[in-house]
Amino acid sequence: GGYFEVFKGYNLENINTVFVDNKYIQKLNKEYRGVNTPTDVLSFKLDDSRNDGEIYISGEYVYKSYKGKKFVEEILRLIIHGTLHILGYDHLDSLDANPNEEMFKLQEKLLLKYIQKCF
Repeated sequence: GGYFEVFKGYNLENINTVFVDNKYIQKLNKEYRGVNTPTDVLSFKLDDSRNDGEIYISGEYVYKSYKGKKFVEEILRLIIHGTLHILGYDHLDSLDANPNEEMFKLQEKLLLKYIQKCF
């Protein structure tokens, strides 16, 4: 149940979530996206024929950036966000999430579903 129950029907294989610090995620961000700054989340699809991958989250970045919000809720949002990328969803590459984009609408819908189910 739980997390993967929210993604029922999405044909997920295996998702690993790795928590790192700003220094490590900045290194990944520079290597894979050419952006030499830390970020909150990066996701990588490991096999093109399967829906499996790894999600890297900087706990340090999230803690510093979202002090006024619920930390656990933001971590869950980022895990869902990374999972959607692994499933092939994408959004415009901007610093500000556009709540009208399909991916963000689905992300928030899945987050609400998960929170209602588990909390």
